[in-house]
Amino acid sequence: MIINRSLMAFCKRLRSEMLAKCARVYLREAVEKKTFPFVVFDVRVISDIRIVIELDLWGTRGGEAALSNLADDLEELLDGIVLSDPLFTAAIYTNSDLKWVIDEDKDIKHINLSFTATYQG
Repeated sequence: MIINRSLMAFCKRLRSEMLAKCARVYLREAVEKKTFPFVVFDVRVISDIRIVIELDLWGTRGGEAALSNLADDLEELLDGIVLSDPLFTAAIYTNSDLKWVIDEDKDIKHINLSFTATYQG
């Protein structure tokens, strides 16, 4: 099974990659929820060699086009990328499941998409 140190190294590297497309990328929970757009991601270990990466992109009404472009940029960036580190190697592929999520606050816009990684730690 994947050890914590390896998984944390993977999360740090993944965040670093996404920072090239969005200035605010957080693992599990956003620190500042009022500065848009931002990305919150989480990873779920499915098996010894498979990880699912969930991305939630948050923006505001009027910024839907920019949020949609950010989703496209992240999908293009991560689909097919191979991340490597002394602790892990991971090949990431999109699940092609981008969806708009309805928020209670009509001024908030939210996109969810996921990726699967083949992982060796």
